[in-house]
Amino acid sequence: MIFAGRSHSTGWLFVAFLAAGCTSGPTLQPVPPAPTPVSPESQPSVSVTPSGGLWSFNYHLGSVGYRVARNATIVRLDTAGQRESSTSNSHILLTLDSAELGAFTALVDTFATTAQGLVGPAQPIELPAQISGSFTAAGLTLNSQPAGEKCKPVYSALITDLYNLLVVFPAQLSPQLRWTDSVEVQACPAGVPSLSHTTRSYTVAGEVSYQGHPALVVQRVDTLRAQGEGGLQQHPISIDARGTGSATYYLDTASGQILHVTLNHILTLGVTTSARRSQIREDLKQEFEIVR
Repeated sequence: MIFAGRSHSTGWLFVAFLAAGCTSGPTLQPVPPAPTPVSPESQPSVSVTPSGGLWSFNYHLGSVGYRVARNATIVRLDTAGQRESSTSNSHILLTLDSAELGAFTALVDTFATTAQGLVGPAQPIELPAQISGSFTAAGLTLNSQPAGEKCKPVYSALITDLYNLLVVFPAQLSPQLRWTDSVEVQACPAGVPSLSHTTRSYTVAGEVSYQGHPALVVQRVDTLRAQGEGGLQQHPISIDARGTGSATYYLDTASGQILHVTLNHILTLGVTTSARRSQIREDLKQEFEIVR
């Protein structure tokens, strides 16, 4: 569930954890204007049916599968347009357990990736990969993982996907309702201890017809920052990153399922070693599609 390359391809490994971590509860913001998307194409236009209704979204208890498709491109800004790209497809089985309030398990059982440019072959991935924890109105909590698993790319990517799929929505949703939450995580992309912080701003857009069924559209705009330092291949290294992003959610309020999520992130990373400083731009597009 990650675009993995050689250990010096820091950008690929870095993006997987940016949206994971400890999430704050939603903060309603009825007054401020909606944030501006990072670019016109990153926040797709949605034809919303005018409606003055109220909705609630309660997650479906049980198992649901998602196909996850990623397409990412890295451009070295300090070289003559040096470019790397990768795509991947995977499957997540997410189970919310009604027997124990808030308990969940998430399992990755398939993964395939292709790469072009200098990314190199993907790292070996042991499947299935599984994470458990709890998801309540207070947010998402992950159970402790063995130390050796915390830095594996597949687990970093799975955690990121969980924080995109398990969002704390307000009790009532109405057109143009706005709220924010934040996500903070300590992780080790490419073995470098790092701390990232993401602020996410949501707006309820309204209802649409999705594959012949009514769906509530919620749009999200992200601001990302991260820093870290450590050692890589016996050399000191530091990472700093800033980025913006957007996401569009299609919710089935009747069944309590997220039908589809489209996510776009643009990151600019500075990677400093004892020998040089590199500037990297990473564009990530991601789709989550429910499997019925």
